[in-house]
Amino acid sequence: MLSLMLLAAAAASPPLLHYVRSNRDGSEPENIVMYRPTVTTVAVYKYVSRCTTAAYVTAAFDPASGEVAGMDAGKVGQKGEQVKFGRIDFDAGSRTLSAWVDTPAGRLSEQMKVPDRPWHLFDYDFGTLNAELQSVRPRRDFSFGLPLVWPQEKGYLRYMGRVDAKYMGFDMVENTPAVRFNLSLDGPVPATGYLLLDQVAGHIMEAELSIPNHDNYRDFKLSLQKVEKGGQKAWDKLLRRHYARCPKPR
Repeated sequence: MLSLMLLAAAAASPPLLHYVRSNRDGSEPENIVMYRPTVTTVAVYKYVSRCTTAAYVTAAFDPASGEVAGMDAGKVGQKGEQVKFGRIDFDAGSRTLSAWVDTPAGRLSEQMKVPDRPWHLFDYDFGTLNAELQSVRPRRDFSFGLPLVWPQEKGYLRYMGRVDAKYMGFDMVENTPAVRFNLSLDGPVPATGYLLLDQVAGHIMEAELSIPNHDNYRDFKLSLQKVEKGGQKAWDKLLRRHYARCPKPR
């Protein structure tokens, strides 16, 4: 769905999109902030509260195909930097994800086939999907593959299947015009849900699926809280603030 022509239309000073991810009933809330520093990169910052461990994950699109080429997993450092501890690379020719993560017991590596294109990592909270949707502003059905990092008895990569998004026309989220898509997951664990996109800007306003993307959840909901202007300066300030004036560890 992505193309370089559409990517090039992205704003020069993109906003920060603030979300809450939770169960569909609102329980287990976590703050999710998405930022697109360039037309081919996305950054996501996740935290329950300041001064506690927070995720900082970045992704890059292949400039030729527009599909995700790789992702760096990390956490927020004391000065707001990304402290990396894992990596996913994607080979488009063989449709293979190659992942590694550093653990206290050593480095774990794994590979998995991803047959559907494009693909969007579910536990990235639709971060790369959000970037794609802002570029293409879809008004018709589309689909995407849904891999997931999920610790299990053998390995940690799962392929959840193909998500079909059916165009349902226009809707409203409070007073904001939106575009609605109903979602259905065709895979080992079928699921249903929906997407509501800002009609003008194209970003996700609400998203739900009846399956979780983290092991402490029952299902999945993403709700937009605010759109913050300021671009890179606002992003850097937000990350530096995470550990600012925090109590010193004993």
